[in-house]
Amino acid sequence: MDSKIIHAACIGTTVTVIAIWVAIIKQERNRIYIPREPRINTIAQREFYIDNILNRGDRHCVEQIRMKPVVLYRLCNVLTSRDLLRSTQNVSIREQVIVFLQIVGQNQRFHFISGIYYRSDETIHRYIRIVLKAVLKLYKHFIKDPEDTVPAEIMNNRRFYPYFKV
Repeated sequence: MDSKIIHAACIGTTVTVIAIWVAIIKQERNRIYIPREPRINTIAQREFYIDNILNRGDRHCVEQIRMKPVVLYRLCNVLTSRDLLRSTQNVSIREQVIVFLQIVGQNQRFHFISGIYYRSDETIHRYIRIVLKAVLKLYKHFIKDPEDTVPAEIMNNRRFYPYFKV
């Protein structure tokens, strides 16, 4: 008698599992699939945006990053040649400098720029600091300290004399 009960329980369980699978398959067939938005190729979009800034003309470039493309490339070369800035696996020197110039020159927010370049706020912040430190190190090479001597034409001029009393 026990074997008949076990056999009936196994058949009942099997029938239940088959019924559940049939219900799931019917439900999946009737499901309306909502198409997903197409994936964005973030690398291509980022490069397109940078090329758009640099290749739409000098005026557009000056409006976006406050300098002409030629000057930008010179700045990138100076930062690279003096070993102040390096390209990383994910962010090129050109992108680092352009992001820096947009934030400094346009007073853009990190969050806005991170959306344009498909980067996190933390990544944008990190590279802003890196480029800022590199640019600050350039002062030694391009800014001359004032000399201690006052030119004779200023020293002998009565208009400026009160400011240069020794």
